[in-house]
Amino acid sequence: MKSDAPHILVVDDSPTILKAISDLLLRKGYRVTQCESAEDAIRIFLKEEFDLVFTDIILPGMSGLNLLKLMKESKPYIDVIVISSTSSSFTTIRALRFGAYDYLVKPIDDENILYNVVDRTLEKKGLQQRNERLVAELSLKNRKLREALEMMKTTNRLFSLISSTLDVGDILRMLVEKAVEQLNAHKGYLLLLDKTGGHFLMKFTVGVSHETARKFRLPCDRGISGLVASSNKALRIDVDDVSKYSKYLEEEDLDGELFAIPGSISFPLRIKDKVAGVVNICGRKEGDVFSDTDCEFIATLANHAAIALNTAGQFHMMRRGA
Repeated sequence: MKSDAPHILVVDDSPTILKAISDLLLRKGYRVTQCESAEDAIRIFLKEEFDLVFTDIILPGMSGLNLLKLMKESKPYIDVIVISSTSSSFTTIRALRFGAYDYLVKPIDDENILYNVVDRTLEKKGLQQRNERLVAELSLKNRKLREALEMMKTTNRLFSLISSTLDVGDILRMLVEKAVEQLNAHKGYLLLLDKTGGHFLMKFTVGVSHETARKFRLPCDRGISGLVASSNKALRIDVDDVSKYSKYLEEEDLDGELFAIPGSISFPLRIKDKVAGVVNICGRKEGDVFSDTDCEFIATLANHAAIALNTAGQFHMMRRGA
């Protein structure tokens, strides 16, 4: 018997009938749990997961109809088939009103009747599960689409804001501040190459102490920022990637103040096709990892900042030449 075979609960106070139904189901490869009372059945039903339930109506103690009602109230997604020695229409109607999927009259002389009911019920369950998966997938895609559209709106708004100034310092400051704000990150900082091009200096920060920023000096070929600058590619580090990049993290963050769990995004700041610095956004406040959409947002924002910086540079050159 396969461990993933459908699990069926059979409830009947007659050991003979209980064994007969269970043997038929076992013959088809189903997993079967047997109970002779409603009290035992509901206790097991609440503890374990079942795909289908068969229950007699007349049971010692709690009736099968009350058992049916409790089962449908606690786990409405599990179908219950009522079996009884009477074909009373009144009993049948009550059972269906309480949520029974079907009603069988015993003794079940033809095993094909039992198998047919089981097949139909499990097929319906399978269709419901597939529909639920499709709905969940569609909901996820719709959510991602809404997030992407919202991110586009935010990006356009920030581009307008960044482009509204010709002050280089304001552009770079807004780049870091708005990236941290939009991604709900713990901290962010911008490293720029010094005049020699040999070291990174920390110029604009959020969530980083002034002392750390003032003392920061990193050779351009070291650390996460050096890796990003040399490859001229963005880098996203998740929790699972920490050991892989531990050498670079330690080179850039000796005191453990800069990079925060659960991860970071680092992106090169290019001006006129040359890397002038690296933007680092670290740790999300809600504990989620950064997504592909977040990376695209940072990339777009950095590109917009580069355009604004280029425009500002041309403006200042024109002013000096005037």
